[in-house]
Amino acid sequence: MNRSKLTRWSRVVNPQTNRGLLIPIDHGLTSGEMDGLLHSSMPARWLSHPAITAVVAHKGMVARLNETGCLLGKGVILQLNGMISSAAQPHRKELLTSIDAALRIGADAVSLDLVFDGEQDSHNLKLLGCVADEAVAYGLPILVMVKCLGAQASGDSAIPRLRRVVRSLWELGADAVKLQKPDSMSDIPVLLDGLTKDIDVFFAGGPRSSDDEIARLLTLGLNSGARGLCVGRNVFQNAHPEKFLTALGLRAARQSDQSLSLVSAV
Repeated sequence: MNRSKLTRWSRVVNPQTNRGLLIPIDHGLTSGEMDGLLHSSMPARWLSHPAITAVVAHKGMVARLNETGCLLGKGVILQLNGMISSAAQPHRKELLTSIDAALRIGADAVSLDLVFDGEQDSHNLKLLGCVADEAVAYGLPILVMVKCLGAQASGDSAIPRLRRVVRSLWELGADAVKLQKPDSMSDIPVLLDGLTKDIDVFFAGGPRSSDDEIARLLTLGLNSGARGLCVGRNVFQNAHPEKFLTALGLRAARQSDQSLSLVSAV
C-alpha cells in the first residue's frame, strides 16, 4: 500500500499488529430483517466494544450509526455494491454507491461483495477494475468479500479455485479479502500459502456456529498468516455479543504477544 492507503488502513486494523476484527452488518440490504439486526439501535449497543477495529456497512446504516457515536474510534468500510436475495439474479451484485460518497462520509476503506459462480465472474472483475481505478486516486483501500459457488468450488477443486480467484483480485488492485473458511479448517495453511505476501486475508464466520469454532478459526487463521476475522452473524446473533467480543480480543492479543516473542527471540 502507498502512504495514503497505509494511513487509512491503520484505522481499519490495529496499527501495532496490523490485525483486525471487522464486523460486517450489511446483511439488511440482501436479506431484510434478521435477528440481531432488526433495527440500527441493536448493533449500536455493542459496536463500541474495544475488540472491534472496523465496521462494514451500507451508507444508510453508517449514517444512522454515526448519530449514536458508536463508530467513534472505529474504521468505517463503506459497502459499495449489493443485491436483494429475491432478485432474478441475486449473485449479480450491482454498484449502488460511489467512491465520492465514501469520501463524503469519511470512510477509511471501501468494500465489494463478489460471488464467483461461473456466471458473474466477468461482471465481478470488471466492477472491481473500475472501482480500483477510482479508489487508487484517493488512497482508499479495497476489501473484497469473496464467495465461490458452483461445481468449480466443490470437492477437491475448492482450494485451487479460491486461490485462483484471490490472485485475480489482487492483480486488479484489491488490498484485502474476506474468505469463506474451508470445509476442513486443516486446509487453512494450504489455502493461504503464499497469498498473504500480496494481500491481507480475513476469514468469514459464515452462518451461526459455536463460539469455540470461531475462536479456533481465529487462532488457525492468525497462525497461517491471516490478519483476523470479518464476522457478522456470529456476533450480532450471539446471545452475549460483548462477552464473545472480549474473548476474541483476548485470544488475538495472546497470539500477537506470541508472535512478538518469536520475533524478539530471533
